[in-house]
Amino acid sequence: MKEVKEIIEYFIDTEEKIEVLLRNRNLIEHNILVDKILEISGEDLFLAEKKFEPLSMILEMSIKENANLSVAPRYLFKISEHNNEKYGTVWACYVSFSNPNESIKKINECFLVASINDELKIVSDFIVSSDAKEWKHVDGDEDKSLRLHSLGKPVKVARYLEPNDEWSLKEYLK
Repeated sequence: MKEVKEIIEYFIDTEEKIEVLLRNRNLIEHNILVDKILEISGEDLFLAEKKFEPLSMILEMSIKENANLSVAPRYLFKISEHNNEKYGTVWACYVSFSNPNESIKKINECFLVASINDELKIVSDFIVSSDAKEWKHVDGDEDKSLRLHSLGKPVKVARYLEPNDEWSLKEYLK
């Protein structure tokens, strides 16, 4: 589980750097880091939102307005380990959205991590649908056995940060 935590922390740290580079319009360094994110994710996961975003955002952004804004890293709340037919073991990594508000500690997203060719990769992405408070698959492996509700009881759970809203706390304590 330590290696899974390290890969998620690497993702969070790199994502934060990508946002800062984007705000400062440093596309060369931005694209280098995007490639690093793509190395730790399954095929095409995060590709559309990261590779094409700079072109449209640069047209809309003012350097003065955005370069000085701080970027907060995501919160990592918990990682749960599950057995899975396709991947053997998968880890569900519960995080906040990127650039979260400091006072709101809420679970908004979950990345599934699995070993592919002996390397840990983010293989699927889920977000919380705000109206129904349930998990919605948004990117990655389409295998229905990889839905959060299909993973079953976790084999192990590591909790890192307790959320401060009711629904997130229920997810955190599962």
